[in-house]
Amino acid sequence: MRNETSLLNFFPILICFLLLFLSVPSYSDSKKNAIKMLIMHQIPYGFKDENNEKTGVLYDILYQIIKTSNMNKSINIVPPKRLVAMMQDNKVCTIVANTPDIKIFDLIEPVGFKLTAGILPAIGITLDSYSSLKNKVIAVPLGIIFDKKFHKDTTLTKVRPPHYINAIKMLKRGRVDAVAGALLTLKYIAKKQGMNLTSFNKPLILAQTELYLVCTTDIEKDNRKRLKNAVIELKLNETIKNIFIRYFGV
Repeated sequence: MRNETSLLNFFPILICFLLLFLSVPSYSDSKKNAIKMLIMHQIPYGFKDENNEKTGVLYDILYQIIKTSNMNKSINIVPPKRLVAMMQDNKVCTIVANTPDIKIFDLIEPVGFKLTAGILPAIGITLDSYSSLKNKVIAVPLGIIFDKKFHKDTTLTKVRPPHYINAIKMLKRGRVDAVAGALLTLKYIAKKQGMNLTSFNKPLILAQTELYLVCTTDIEKDNRKRLKNAVIELKLNETIKNIFIRYFGV
């Protein structure tokens, strides 16, 4: 009888131990899969359409990457500054241009598209060299960095609208002489605003950068491999290429 009582008293301890032991892999799995998928909130990279649905050229590409890699993740569209902050201390993946500022992250795989960046002037404004930017008012959307010399140049007159679309509207209204950023993106937004190529003069090209899927360095090796293989597959079957064609026509 005494042995039976002792055994009954031991059962709750045994059950608690087993539950604790079994919960360890579950906790480990949740930590392993706690990857945030983010896209910068900029038209046409990531935004909400007229039906309040998430969309955008980079959003669509990241969606296909997640789907192909079977990672079952949702995508958050966040402001540029918040994206930068979240990349500092979280397990995060996103798609960005390969600039010096992202070298601290893990460049998983190029998505197969190069962005040409520079300064797009209004019609009547001639930009034939870097020095011709002097005495021009240039709209530089927040979070847009493509050339260190330009962005550190305090001798230039720059204004900082929150998004590309705000910069284009300023140009359309004659409040600025030019807009800085990815040229295809600027032209895409301008078209949506009822402008056409005759609204602009020849751009001053400052950089050409490859777009990459990048993650913070603490992403697990197997997840990095899955994401990399997904991007390669989507390039080979031209899914990514067709997404760019749908947005930019190239």
